[in-house]
Amino acid sequence: MKKEPFLSQRLGFSNAQADVIQQIGLETFLKRSFDAPFQVDMPVFLDGAPKNLKEFRKMKQMNEDKKKLVQISERLRTIRLQNWWVERMYHAELPLREKMVLFWHNHFVSSIQKVKSSWAMFQQNNLFREHAFGNFKTLTIKVLYDNAMLIYLDNTQNKAQAINENLSRELLELFTLGAGHYTESDIKAGAAALAGLNIGDNGGKYYEPLEDNGQKTYLGKTGAWKAKDLVELIFEHPKAAYRIAEKLLKFFVTDNPTAVLVEEYAVFLKKQNFEIKPFLTKLFADQRFIDSKGDKIKDPLSFLLGMFYEFQITDVPMRSVFQYLKEQNMDLFNPPNVKGWDGGKTWLSAQKLLQRVGVVSIVCAGKNFSNFKFKENEMMEQDQVEFAELETKKVQNFKARLRWDKTLSNNQLIIKNLCDNHLFEVRKDLQQDMERILKYDFDPTMENANLGVTRLAEFIFKSPEYQLI
Repeated sequence: MKKEPFLSQRLGFSNAQADVIQQIGLETFLKRSFDAPFQVDMPVFLDGAPKNLKEFRKMKQMNEDKKKLVQISERLRTIRLQNWWVERMYHAELPLREKMVLFWHNHFVSSIQKVKSSWAMFQQNNLFREHAFGNFKTLTIKVLYDNAMLIYLDNTQNKAQAINENLSRELLELFTLGAGHYTESDIKAGAAALAGLNIGDNGGKYYEPLEDNGQKTYLGKTGAWKAKDLVELIFEHPKAAYRIAEKLLKFFVTDNPTAVLVEEYAVFLKKQNFEIKPFLTKLFADQRFIDSKGDKIKDPLSFLLGMFYEFQITDVPMRSVFQYLKEQNMDLFNPPNVKGWDGGKTWLSAQKLLQRVGVVSIVCAGKNFSNFKFKENEMMEQDQVEFAELETKKVQNFKARLRWDKTLSNNQLIIKNLCDNHLFEVRKDLQQDMERILKYDFDPTMENANLGVTRLAEFIFKSPEYQLI
């Protein structure tokens, strides 16, 4: 039966869903993905993390030695939180929700480096999970009341007596309209409307002594606006759907969507009252989506998880994943700035491609992935301690067990099957190179057949073409 590797990789992180998509069809797969229940229970490693205002105040009152211990514990919880999320992405039966969590994480950006609360980042991550396929406007309102966002964009410092414009600015520039569709006066008015909105036990709330309850003119309309009012006014703007439509197209379809494509999907999203489900349903059924194979560069995480799946690695070596993502500048819960990861060509600098090639060599050789070092000698001693605690048992080398169809009878069929599964466009010179690796007299039943096909897979995984999806 023909697989659906393209849909599996675009809607997830590997070929894990290729067979089921082929069996049940895209429409059913999407419905199951939209409707599947999801867990929001707190992971056990967050026990002991400060979770409310009383505990945060208590921490601030600690002496420096105790405060440092709490901070170290928080950093370790953050590493575990990252690992927890990677495990969810890798093992999810229906990974589209986690894929959307990753999208929202890179749209409504917050960073643990500034937020400094594993609990707040977990809550935000679950907010994205809960509203992954919901309404964009609703999610935008909830993000304004999210503790992690209020800390990250300094709204904790925004008071009627001392205005801070950061959250107001990014609400317009990055989260919704984009540059050129608002004025500096709108930013100032929005900041006044957000004054006094600070963190609370169960999310943000307004504190009366810090509020500005005066009249404000925002996007041409005057009133005593608050956070929810700002979002309502923004989403009445004719350009409200354009930026998010473009980002969704870049995330799922092509690194360079045309203005015509953005226009079409922005208009559709607005007609759907900013509901994400119908947007994705239309998008994934669009022939232009199906024809977009090779129009995107794999992000570092998808590259790694896809390879883990092909080599049937069930226990993800988290220490190595953590190091690898840092080196590839895709540090989960810690994007480089408020704009997030640019994606596209930025994923494939010469150094990053070299790192990917190094990872392929180690995995194909069946070596302990945790032996792969990047710049560990430059890490702080504190990081070393955290990693040691995170992996108390040494991960043994494993036997490389590549997934391949052992019923195929000759080298050309095996080459074609591997290339098809990995969306690999075969040029004449590449075909010749691969036939030199897997020769015409290759026998798939021989004892060391797996070694020969693994060498072929290594050639494919290291190629520039394989970095495309």
